[in-house]
Amino acid sequence: MSVSRVRSTALLIASGLSLAASPGQTVGAQTLAVTGATIIDGTGKAPLRDGVVLITNGRITRVGTASEVQVPANTHTVDARGKFVIPGLMDSNLHLFLNLDLETLIKYEGRYHEIVIEGAQIALKTGQTTVFDTWGPRDALIKARDMINGGQATGSRIYLAGNIIGFDGPLSADFRLPAAPFVSKAFATRTNEAWELGTGRKLQWMYPEEVRAAIRTYASSGVDFLKYGASGHTDMNFLTFSPRQQLAIVEEGHRAGKTVQAHVTGPESFDMAVDAGVDILTHGDMSGPTHTIPEETLKKTAAKDVAVSVLAVTQRHYEGLKKHQPQSILTPFFGISHQNIRNMIKHKVRIILSTDAGIQHPVLLSESRTIAADTTDPRVKLGDGHFNGLVALEELGMEPMEILKSVTSHVAHAYKLRDIGTLEAGKRGDLVILDADPLASARNYRRINAVIKDGKVVDLGTLPTTPIISAKPAAK
Repeated sequence: MSVSRVRSTALLIASGLSLAASPGQTVGAQTLAVTGATIIDGTGKAPLRDGVVLITNGRITRVGTASEVQVPANTHTVDARGKFVIPGLMDSNLHLFLNLDLETLIKYEGRYHEIVIEGAQIALKTGQTTVFDTWGPRDALIKARDMINGGQATGSRIYLAGNIIGFDGPLSADFRLPAAPFVSKAFATRTNEAWELGTGRKLQWMYPEEVRAAIRTYASSGVDFLKYGASGHTDMNFLTFSPRQQLAIVEEGHRAGKTVQAHVTGPESFDMAVDAGVDILTHGDMSGPTHTIPEETLKKTAAKDVAVSVLAVTQRHYEGLKKHQPQSILTPFFGISHQNIRNMIKHKVRIILSTDAGIQHPVLLSESRTIAADTTDPRVKLGDGHFNGLVALEELGMEPMEILKSVTSHVAHAYKLRDIGTLEAGKRGDLVILDADPLASARNYRRINAVIKDGKVVDLGTLPTTPIISAKPAAK
């Protein structure tokens, strides 16, 4: 096929990929073929050499070798010889609106969805075709999700929980109460209510049947899944909901057709949530500063096929925390996290990668007082944290194919989504083209050559289209 230069694929061509298409048109015709690559489909099967992925109307129709798959005439073709094709990456636990500084909350009130879209674009640019937002302003998240799904904005596909059930809003004791006195009571109340929407701390006082009623209402409000706090956030050492209340939340969520996950921060909250029947344990590797998750609990978790999202950090990051933030409550948590993740690998728990990441304000090096704190292999920097987490899993002994599945098929399985996560016929046409083999080194996940979402090549060079939080400060 002849190769035409297309404005929105200049980055592809410059990096060695060629694509046949009409000049000046948006890439993403009804049929797209990716040819010549080594395909790692996310199912656990051996890589497929000289492979072809055929995508029609946004869905994968064929995956096979060049001798098995006939590419129809006039198909837009990406020549990916020498490259590696994997499913679109996913982050099972992030926060597209995590900017709780008062300046952002005040300045962008009513426009939070714009920041959510910015975050979704940063995620997409770094290979994450689907993300799961596990805490944020529900209505802004819904607006951004629907704009992306409706084609009004570009970005990762968003699934959202809205509030963490049982937690109050951002200017509360669960998050940033010390900031509340610096704004009016009306603004603080309005901001907190944008998150809580009837699902805050008051539920912890309720009878189980009252909790059920609140969950029924919230589950029908446009959220994609539910997340509740089995333990505290600011104060992580206490339990929140009783076993009966947790059972009510999980049962009502499942009755509404939603997956349910629990925020856990210790061995007991972890164990109670497993018994309650959750689908996912959020940052289940974070079990406190001193105690690991008991092996019998991990065996039970594996037997019930409860997925555990982990906040894996590299050894270099952990050493940096010990050196620069020795007094932080979280620093010893990550030493315990490493032990927990190794034990989860041993007991074959379904591990899914997460970051808790959000958009970070760029900081001039000359003005930063904490430059060494979270800048070495950062975890919570959106667009960077997932790459570092994959390297951390490699350091902790996870097999290369399991590392891939932890950001693809295992995430889809945990969220009970059948149309993403692997490169198979009938699935969405989401894939990432890499310049190097991710099974040879987890560092190769960074070597992104192209991202395709719903069968359309993403113009990575334009993202984010309207930087707000990520806009670079003017040099002084």
